Amino acid sequence: MRRSILVWMAIAVVAIFTASNVATAKQNRLAKEASPYLRQHADNPVDWYPWGEEAFTRARRENKPILLSIGYSTCLWCHQMLVESYSNQQIADILNKYFVAIKVDRERRPDVDETYMLSTQLINQAGGWPNNVFLTPDLKPFHGGIYFPPDVFSGLLTEVANRWASDQSAIVGQANQIADMIAQVMSHRVAAKELTPAFFETVAKQMVSGFDPVNGGARGPSKSPNETALLFLLDRWELAGDKAALTAATRTLDGMIKGGIRDQVGGGFHRYATDPQWRQPNFEMMLYNQAGIARALLQAYRITGYPRYRDSARGLLDFVLRDMTAPNGGFYTSLDPEMARDGSKSEDGLHYTWLDDELAAALGPDDNAFALRVFGKAIAPQFKGRYVLHIATSAEAIAKTEKQTVADVYRRLAHIRKKLRTARKQRKAPRRDEKILTAWNGAMILALSEAAAVFGDERYEAAALKAATFFWQDLGGAAGQLKRYSFDGRAELAATQPDYAFMSLGYLALYDATADTVWLERAKKLAADMHTKFHDPDANDYFLSEVGGFFRPKMLSDTEQPSGNAVAIELFARLARRELDLQYRNYADQLLASMSGAAQENPGENMYAVRAAQQHLRGEVGPVRMIAKGRVRVLATKKSASDLIKVRISIAPGWHINGHKPLEEFFVPTVLKVAGDGQADTISLPKVVYPPAKRLKLGFHVKELALYEGDVELTIQAAKVKDSAAVLEFTAQTCSNEVCLNPETVRLSVLPRQ
Repeated sequence: MRRSILVWMAIAVVAIFTASNVATAKQNRLAKEASPYLRQHADNPVDWYPWGEEAFTRARRENKPILLSIGYSTCLWCHQMLVESYSNQQIADILNKYFVAIKVDRERRPDVDETYMLSTQLINQAGGWPNNVFLTPDLKPFHGGIYFPPDVFSGLLTEVANRWASDQSAIVGQANQIADMIAQVMSHRVAAKELTPAFFETVAKQMVSGFDPVNGGARGPSKSPNETALLFLLDRWELAGDKAALTAATRTLDGMIKGGIRDQVGGGFHRYATDPQWRQPNFEMMLYNQAGIARALLQAYRITGYPRYRDSARGLLDFVLRDMTAPNGGFYTSLDPEMARDGSKSEDGLHYTWLDDELAAALGPDDNAFALRVFGKAIAPQFKGRYVLHIATSAEAIAKTEKQTVADVYRRLAHIRKKLRTARKQRKAPRRDEKILTAWNGAMILALSEAAAVFGDERYEAAALKAATFFWQDLGGAAGQLKRYSFDGRAELAATQPDYAFMSLGYLALYDATADTVWLERAKKLAADMHTKFHDPDANDYFLSEVGGFFRPKMLSDTEQPSGNAVAIELFARLARRELDLQYRNYADQLLASMSGAAQENPGENMYAVRAAQQHLRGEVGPVRMIAKGRVRVLATKKSASDLIKVRISIAPGWHINGHKPLEEFFVPTVLKVAGDGQADTISLPKVVYPPAKRLKLGFHVKELALYEGDVELTIQAAKVKDSAAVLEFTAQTCSNEVCLNPETVRLSVLPRQ
């Protein structure tokens, strides 16, 4: 079920805030709500209610239908209806007389959004925002649609009011039918199917065949990052040596890095592009996009070692730390595509676009001449002759022309971007939605933690730690009552299942980056709370919320964000590799069985589940690798100025791994190799330096054994490795005083260090 069909492609409209028909005598109930979106409607003449019992009680008492309007603060069509309809006194008079009007921020209430988006899709075969749904007083939908022009909306309101007065029983019957359909869709189960290696290979081939071979991304008139698809394709390279998948993913990232979808000045990424070359963006900036794209860039850098992925990932993360981070450490939700409004006018994309004289004034002659050799300038009519910057010439080509090093070119581009950011600060900034959403913050903590591990950068680790601590201490994590969001100093609403899943994943990544077990314990606590609050024992999956309206919803397929159930598969799979407790493996198996049928029938709508299943069944990827249920931590790094690759092995107290030359033939030696193109193809490394093993006796064996314990470092002569971004293959057998575990082999990316 995709809900973007009508809206995603068409948001090129400019929302002009004229003051016509705006009632400003007093503010309505929404003025006190902890939501920027709801507060946008606080001056409407509409007698709005927030979602809650006060509105429901009035609807039942007065026997009035409900007009439920769902949107979010950076939605341009939502802005359009705000100006045209909800600020219109005549339309407000109809609403106030014949309806109970409820306004919902979809980002605060994903459970409400999920339920009533499904109803609109069932009614209209399409969905989007604002989602305007008509409900009976018992909250069952009977009609709905997305954007309505004011004359159409006024006529629709009048028609619905007349029908409610004249034929209420027919409307109630229709609502009951739609409610039954929603219940059937949300409770529908597909029989479990085995997800074989051939299945994952087929999915990858189908995806690659649908990609644009020139610009990357799916073929079509517009381009969306589709971060989950990128992560799946990159995983295919790490787990199966799939070159075609790697090419499709990196070509897409290259197109995004060069395109206008990337804010070439600030470093963040807009939500999607409206053209096939990635040059004309929809100017929204969403936190969840930044988190997903950052993870893909980091993984691409781990795999290839290419500086463009490193610099793009750093630019993106620095943008988040600079422009989307709250003083308490949490991360804000989004930036509006329009400039901040002064009450009379706003313009889509004005903050991000340039005129020739603005570039010249900001940069000076020399830097401007250099910038024009690097940046292309895409022009579209809606920008009134203003440019969207994109990369027209690669750093490598510029370096060759200018007779400089690539590093010199990157340094000069960083200097130019800094000057342009300084100039841009003089403009009105885009309006920022300063809600701090738990699930989205969990995703960003995950990305920052992976960046800390990849780059060894304490700034990213510190930012992840501060945000994670805020949610644990101030948003109810420690108390087992995690909140959905924070805004204006208020933490409100019980967290949803994706909130618990994403935050727990973020904590696990922080544990991997820091080796501090407190984050592992906190991740386990959140996972346990999630299972207790949301688990459906009949279907072995998870509800979206603790309570429901006329139906308790589930998020079973991906939307523009991953399904909460799919994220839970990844969470349990990762926990199973870090803990001896078998329950995590069982939870992952049960949840995967519940989702496997739908994933196989429609992998495109369940891509995060497909990706999580591949990692669960084929092996985990990431900058830090865990074996022996987390008792052994392995990390490979190489400094740019060094000839050595270092593989650092941290072994938990009470545990050991066999030395490189065991004293008994039946013990598996610790071995390091370079992996070839396929998972089984490896090249021995004669220049691996193994430290001397200790001779120790363990309780299960009478003779001394050659063992490593504590912190161990293996080194490789990097000159003997053809590719500095080579994948290593590490094999070890882990033992305690009582038992030896089965040998394990993991693939390690060599993390470049400055």
